[in-house]
Amino acid sequence: MSMEKEWFTEWFDSPYYHMLYQDRDEREAQLFLDNLTRHFHFSPDTKVVDLACGKGRHAIYLNALGFDVTGIDLSAQSIACATQFANTRLRFEVGDLRNLRFENAFDVALNLFTSFGYFQSNEENLQVIKQMNRSIKPGGYLLIDFMNAPLVIRDLVEHESKTIDGIQFKITRWVENGFIYKRINFTDTNREFEFTEKVQSLTKKDFELLFASCSFNLVNVFGDYTFNSYKESTSPRLIMVAKRYA
Repeated sequence: MSMEKEWFTEWFDSPYYHMLYQDRDEREAQLFLDNLTRHFHFSPDTKVVDLACGKGRHAIYLNALGFDVTGIDLSAQSIACATQFANTRLRFEVGDLRNLRFENAFDVALNLFTSFGYFQSNEENLQVIKQMNRSIKPGGYLLIDFMNAPLVIRDLVEHESKTIDGIQFKITRWVENGFIYKRINFTDTNREFEFTEKVQSLTKKDFELLFASCSFNLVNVFGDYTFNSYKESTSPRLIMVAKRYA
């Protein structure tokens, strides 16, 4: 692990992160989760882990549907917010995806809404996939919902401005050395802020290589939250379902 402070440790704990992304479509997310539970044939006994769960909105919804859910996130503030909704079948804890404490514990592991590829190297990606594999039971499933990087790069909006709660967020995007960057600049209470998101532009082929190295079979690839087939040229998402075989 790099000794340099990683961009997500500060940004995801910032109130401005949640302010900027407050307009996420809850109905779309719930439709996706409904489709997901049907696809996996969830039963009341299904144990689910939501890896990089944020404030727990997806874990909370899955629990409301009747499932046993554990949410893991690196952000202590997000987990503190999520924990107020905890119950005997819904729990949250702080954790790093590169070092999970679970072994053969879950039937399904979820990694949703581009919560992968934040690290500097492919070795760390491999470490995360290995940890995910170890956390689920043999025969269990991993679902990773990632951006469709080729389409994102093709349609990249280089400059954008958003005003939210009286704060003007100036956003700059670019691609460099296998990463998609988003720089966010704004001023609040006479203080200037700058954060930079940095996500690897991973493709379906990149994930196939990771899965093959970690006892996973890639069994389905979808291109959107209604589970239509993935097409690199048009699909908004890259949603992969892999099965642990050992």
